[in-house]
Amino acid sequence: MPYHQSHHTRETEHLTYGRAAPSRAQLEATEPATDPLTGLPTLKEFYRLGRPLVEACLSQEVPCAVAIVDIDHFRRLNETCCEETVSQVLRAIAAKIEAACQGSRHLHARLDDEEFGMFLIGLDGAAAMDFCEKLRLGIASKRFVAGDSDFSVTVSIGLAKVCGPEIFDNYLNAAEQFLFMAKSLGRNQVFSEFTVVLQAAS
Repeated sequence: MPYHQSHHTRETEHLTYGRAAPSRAQLEATEPATDPLTGLPTLKEFYRLGRPLVEACLSQEVPCAVAIVDIDHFRRLNETCCEETVSQVLRAIAAKIEAACQGSRHLHARLDDEEFGMFLIGLDGAAAMDFCEKLRLGIASKRFVAGDSDFSVTVSIGLAKVCGPEIFDNYLNAAEQFLFMAKSLGRNQVFSEFTVVLQAAS
């Protein structure tokens, strides 16, 4: 299946408007491997560690999938809450993802301001959906305090099964496309090709 280039790759191109662009080696040398706010691996590490994991899963015929977790209404959160509250939300969601992946071979990372990535190993389509749904519900159940009020946040999750050898960016982009469907259908849900099958059967 052909995919457009993922926005995660486009953001690493670093347009320089006439100045000499830094080499990939220079970029990798300056970009940290760990996100300083959440302690999770960065996008660079997600790519570096994810590629060999995909190859190993495909060669051993182990089911695997890529998921993107995106905080709903993140711009509104930024506009209405102070920086410390937003940081608290990001750290809490990172902790939920880390706890969900604990004891497994799953890879997880912070991809962007409000996006997190997961590479799920050993889960077929139904099991990966169940994993992401439990994570979504766990995040929604968390309460945060801001001044005299408290609130919760929700996430949308795009989930794409790895079916064959592709460049790693294609797997992320497939998950992005399902994430867009989750957002366009109301947010606060998990969407994948498994969702499409279930909807067609109902």
